[in-house]
Amino acid sequence: MTASSASLASLLSVAQASVNQRGDLASANAGFLRLLNFAQMPPVGTPVGHFFIQPDFPSLLNAPPDSDGLVHQGLLTVGEYALKTRTLRGRVWRTGECLHVLAEHDIEDLERLNATVLQLNQDYNRSQVELAQTNLQLQATNTRLKDTQHKLAEAEKMASLGVLVAGVAHEINTPLGVSLAAISDLREKSSQLADSFARRSMTQTDLTRFLERCTESSALVNRNLERMARLIDSFRQVAVGARSSQRNSFALRQCLDTVVQSLGERLAACNVQMQIDCPAELAVMGNAEEWAVVFTNLIDNSLKHGFRMREQGRIGIHAAQDAHGLQLDYRDDGAGMAPDVLSRIFDPFFTTDLQNGMGLGMHLVYNLVTQRFGGHIRCESTPGDGMRIQIDIAA
Repeated sequence: MTASSASLASLLSVAQASVNQRGDLASANAGFLRLLNFAQMPPVGTPVGHFFIQPDFPSLLNAPPDSDGLVHQGLLTVGEYALKTRTLRGRVWRTGECLHVLAEHDIEDLERLNATVLQLNQDYNRSQVELAQTNLQLQATNTRLKDTQHKLAEAEKMASLGVLVAGVAHEINTPLGVSLAAISDLREKSSQLADSFARRSMTQTDLTRFLERCTESSALVNRNLERMARLIDSFRQVAVGARSSQRNSFALRQCLDTVVQSLGERLAACNVQMQIDCPAELAVMGNAEEWAVVFTNLIDNSLKHGFRMREQGRIGIHAAQDAHGLQLDYRDDGAGMAPDVLSRIFDPFFTTDLQNGMGLGMHLVYNLVTQRFGGHIRCESTPGDGMRIQIDIAA
């Protein structure tokens, strides 16, 4: 390969690869290897399934193919979740036990450059003068392409920041709402007591009830404000892409009880019964606050979607641990989900109720379980028959 052809090859945007059902690389061209930051072709069988972010590899593998074997057509996000990702326009189809990927960058300048290169190859034998002039045009286009790539990198940084900010706002919304409700109730009770005092009709019982309510409300506000502070700190650690330095052994049942207590008023308002089967002595190595985020979002999802327009409900959480690791089984008897909704439950910004959420809660659960805990999560549901989520964390 000449220096000129090597320079042109680095600008080509087509990425092609074949991956077996285990997520192992079978074949790939230079464009696909550059997307994954591979300097050369790795050994056949190298795992690459985790590089598929949106849709993720299990979704692609389980998607029903059309008559041509096509399982996905549109935007495809690949790369390292905690590092750099790239979004391309592509197609994925299945033949036998393999997925085949063909994708190209969705950049107009790059498409025009490819057209220019093709035209240059067709006219190569016509005139050396025309070739020189085309090379000058190619250099100018390359400069514009680098400019565009720089702008895209900046846009990607801003998009990542936007997702993080939206995630923080989504997660602190529940404890903030609980705190505001408690403060509002306390202010109303204070006003009522002040009126009774002014009319000289206040009794000792009124004062006693007011003081008890103050104690309960202040404790509730304090717990939720502390939870918001811990959530923000947890998001800060996720944002820098590093695992939490505060990994220690904690009681999973205590973490569960704390979450249920903080959501007590919402559970009571929806008439939801909690059934927790988790031994008090079950200890988990990790970060309790990250697990609290997982439990909060699972319960919040059931309250917002599973029990919407229902007078009552039941949530069951079963946790067990053996030599293989931790197994968590979460169930509700809510409305369930249609297949098209179930297939996207962990997608970012996907929600069936835009008025009450942004679709980040279950996506955050998926990322924490798979990326931070190194585990697996799967969801089962049918319309009218509730939802079941299973989480496995290897020892």
